[in-house]
Parts: sequence; structure tokens; C-alpha cells
Amino acid sequence: MQNKIGIMQGRLSKPIEKQIQAFPTNNWENEFQIAEKIGFEVIEYVFDSLDNPIMNEEGIDEILNTLDKTNVKINSLCADYFMKNLLFKIDEEEIRKNFDILKYIIQQCSKLGIRIIELPFVDSSSLIPNNNIDEIFLRLKNIIPQLEKFNICLALETDLHYTQFVELLEKFNHPLVRANYDIGNSTYKGYDPIEEIKNLKKFIVNIHIKDRILGGTTVTLGKGDVDFNSFFEMLSQIEYSGDLIIQGAREDLSESKKDHLQTCSEYLNFVRKFTEKY
Repeated sequence: MQNKIGIMQGRLSKPIEKQIQAFPTNNWENEFQIAEKIGFEVIEYVFDSLDNPIMNEEGIDEILNTLDKTNVKINSLCADYFMKNLLFKIDEEEIRKNFDILKYIIQQCSKLGIRIIELPFVDSSSLIPNNNIDEIFLRLKNIIPQLEKFNICLALETDLHYTQFVELLEKFNHPLVRANYDIGNSTYKGYDPIEEIKNLKKFIVNIHIKDRILGGTTVTLGKGDVDFNSFFEMLSQIEYSGDLIIQGAREDLSESKKDHLQTCSEYLNFVRKFTEKY
């Protein structure tokens, strides 16, 4: 298993307005040099507002120039924008506008060599209330031609039980619609990660690493209810070779007020311990 260990964009910067995750507008270029210095191989790009360099050609050039200066890559984009600007269950005109933005992001990602767009259907964008699974299937299947045109994979992250998630992915039946797996969120929901990974293994193209309390909040890696030994052993068994993106708790927002760079370095060492073991 030759996984690249990455960090979610924004974790290598001071928090913006006490947000756990946000695009670091004033520091994003520096994050790539910092990531390389600490030892990260990839950064997962965050798209959470239209005020983002990926939205224009000048910004695309800036991102490409930044990437040329380090060995740190961007393989995936986390489209947090669509957690507030939903792709379902809202006004039809708003949905159309949001899908236009998604289609544009697919095009822009292709210019940067980003091959995975992660769509989070959790928390405010969960599919569970009112059973929105059928609606999101009907809407997302219409952008498959756009995915094919630019060879971009859409990785869905959901809080569905794995039986429903597998059913949804099999319904798409397309190699460019896959799964993003978040071990912390699954633990929070009380799901069985071993059963999930066994059943989702052929669909998983990206993984988020965090630790959470059962039914509770995100905590420091190793301090929650995630069984990391069993998790990484299972990843080894299914021969998962994709990225491992650390999305751990921000210690600089906790009572410890630990420096964000120290936290990220410790998280990297924590994950490395398991990748080297398994």
C-alpha cells in the first residue's frame, strides 16, 4: 500500500473566524511550502466560496505556479461550497445555478490536474432527512457527460448506512462516480468501519482521516473512538492505494491552544506510524 499522506487545506494556516475548515485566502500559497517542509505529499484543495482563485484564469495560473515551486500535489478538491448551496431539495432555479457552478469547477479542476472532486452530503447537506437519495441520483446523473468530458471523478461523502450508499453507487454504475470515506464520521454515526470498507472497497477513491467520539465531536487523533489499528489493517487487506487526507481536530481552537503547525506535524507522524505498520 503506497498511500500519499495529505492535509486538508487551511489546517496549515491560522483559523479564519474560528472556523474549523475554510479556504485560507491570505495564506494558501504558503501552505504548499509549509506542507513540503513538514513532510506532506498532497493538499486537498478547499472550495467553499466563489471568492476563490480556482474561479478565474488568473487564479488558475497562480495555483499552477505555486505547484511548480514544490513537490506537493493537489489530487482532490473538497467542495464544501455545496454544503450551504445545495444541489437538492431547494428552489429549482437555485439548484440550476449551483449545478452550473459544479460544472464549471469540474472544468477548472481539469486545468490543474485535479482528478477527484469530493461532494460532502453530511451535516447541513445530509441526504438522510426526507430521504433525498432518489433526487440526488436523478440530478447528479445529468452531469456524468461533464465528468466524462474532463475525466473527473466525483467522490460522494455521505452519512448513509453503507447498504444505502452501496445501492446508490451501484445505481450510478459509472467509474467516475465513487466514494470518499471518512473514518471519523462513520465512527460518530456508530457504523461498523470494517463492514463499510469491505462493502465499499471497489468504490473508495479518497479517504479523510479524523477521530471522533461516538455521537460526539471531532477530537485529537488517537483520543476518540476510532480503532485505527483495525482501520489501517482493513485498508491494507483491500489494497487501498489512494490518498489519506488528514482532517483532524484543530488544536488551536481547543483549550490547549496548541500551534496549528505542531498539530499537523504530530498528526502526520500519527498516520505514518500506521502506514508503516500495515
